[in-house]
Formats: sequence, C-alpha cells, structure tokens
Amino acid sequence: MTSPFISIIVPVYNGARTIGRCLESVFKSSYPSFECIIVDDNSSDATLQISRSFDAKVIRLAGHKGAAYARNRGAEAAQGDILLFIDSDVTIYPDCLDNVIKRFKERPGISALFGTYDDQPDSLNFLSQYKNLFHHYIHQTSQEEASTFWTACGAIKKDVFFEVGMFNENTRMMEDIELGYRLKAKNHKTYLDKGLVVKHLKHYTFSSLLKSDLFDRAVPWTILILKNKQSANDLNLKPAHKLSALIVMFMIASMFIAFKSTWFIITTPVLLTVYFVMNHEFYGFYLKKRGLLFALKVVPLHMLYYLYGALGFLIGHYRYFTKRGCAEVN
Repeated sequence: MTSPFISIIVPVYNGARTIGRCLESVFKSSYPSFECIIVDDNSSDATLQISRSFDAKVIRLAGHKGAAYARNRGAEAAQGDILLFIDSDVTIYPDCLDNVIKRFKERPGISALFGTYDDQPDSLNFLSQYKNLFHHYIHQTSQEEASTFWTACGAIKKDVFFEVGMFNENTRMMEDIELGYRLKAKNHKTYLDKGLVVKHLKHYTFSSLLKSDLFDRAVPWTILILKNKQSANDLNLKPAHKLSALIVMFMIASMFIAFKSTWFIITTPVLLTVYFVMNHEFYGFYLKKRGLLFALKVVPLHMLYYLYGALGFLIGHYRYFTKRGCAEVN
C-alpha cells in the first residue's frame, strides 16, 4: 500500500534566525514520502538564501502579503494528499510526519488535526519559558475535539482545505482560528493531538509578549468571535478564564475606588481565594515543571495577562461595532 504523500508548507518572513533549524528538522523526518514547500513572503534578510540551500521547493512572493496569503500559495503548489503547515520558528521531531499519518488512519472521520508546543522551549529566558509553557498547558488541558485550527503544526486533507475556501487572505492574524470555525460550520472534525509536539524557537521580550497576546490574539480573536457569532468554551476561552479576568479587573478597580474601605478589605481576600482555587492547576503545572520560584513569578504576570486580555476584548468590541456602524452608514 502506497504511503500518503505529505506536503509540508512553511511560510516565512525575515526568518533567517530560525528557518535553517526548522528545515533541518524537516529533512530529518523518518517518514519518507513528503515534499517541503517554502513560501518566502518577500523577506529582506538572508531567509531566501538559507531556504534555497535545502532540497525544497521555494516560492518567492513579489511583495509582503502576510502568512495567510503565503500558506495559500504553498497549498496551490502542493502535490500531497495532506497539507502540513509548519511555522518557520518551530522544529519538528523525526517522528512528526509518521504521527500525523498514524492519527489520520486511527481517526478516519477527522479532516484536520493539530499539535502543540513541547514543554522544553528553546529560549531559556523567563518570559519565553512562561509563554511557551502557557501554550503547552492550554493545549494539554483542552478538548481533543477542537473548533479551531493551529498552523504552527497543523495538518489538513487537501481536498477539504480547498473545499472550505483556504485561509482568509483578508486577515493577517487568526486565520488558522477562522479556518477552524469554517471547518466546524461545515461539519468537518478537527482533532487536537496532544502527543504531536514541536519545539518553539521564539524568544519573547515583554514588548513582543504584550503585542502577541493583546494585538495579535485578544483583539482579532474578539472581532472574529463577533463576526462568526460563536465562542467555544475551550482553549483560552473557558469559563474559568473569563471569570478570572473579571476578578482581576474588579480587584484593580476596587484599589482605586475603595482601597481603604471595609468593603474592599473584606472582599479582596475572598476574591483572591476564588481566583487561586480556579487557577491552582495552572500554577501547579509551573511548580511541577520549573519549581516554586518560577511559579511565584508567574502569578503577577498571569494576572496581568488576564487584565490586558480583558482590555483586548473591549478594544475588539469597539473596533468591530465601530467598523460595522461605518459600513451601515455607507
């Protein structure tokens, strides 16, 4: 029996720091039946030269079009029955492709699947460890039957990909989540494979962390939810996450409004108790993985995450309804 052919599609823009390691890992795969398509989104660094040093098909775009556009062009050039999208700042393990094929065979009813970051991020600074472990935890504790998709390591049957209309090229963020929503709307099943792990090479600073969480995720995800009129109670959108954000916002507001009042003194310990009860598994995860000091440092950063996540939710609503109001007027 012929092994299914996989087309690995790697969009990249100014990724000279990581693209070499990414492609090295691809070509160490134990699964033999694949091609690798690199779509260079008009990089200005050494990305193109590094990409061409590998035995891969390299597509150079005429202008900077965004990841959704680049992935679609890669898919159009693909020969495989299965499209495997990989980010240029991850490395895969040698058995990654074998596991993708195995999962599709084990679960013939699924149309797509995706994995997660491993628990050993490449960058050793605190923020990179915190953020990548955060992502690992979210995926490891989420439902296997997913309503989203993930392009850091996500596979989809090629005929299904074109059937649902590929990635939305009008967005430069959250195109994988949006594709997942369309897959679900058309009754295609997407599987979160918690054993399919990749290593993330991204180095986070506080500014890049804030940009990623607030402007690249919270705001566009809110707009996407409003457009699609759906909000899955999974991943970062579980009820406990929403309630935790409300508690953090309430406590901070109380500090400014009624800091010295008896009401504040009584309610704050109660709210903190509720907060830590809801998040004890999350902090316990960091305690187990990185120790007490690391876990203690995570607490204020995680509270800040809830705060700017809520801010992104408000900004997203404002942008969505402002834009919709302008469209109605016109």
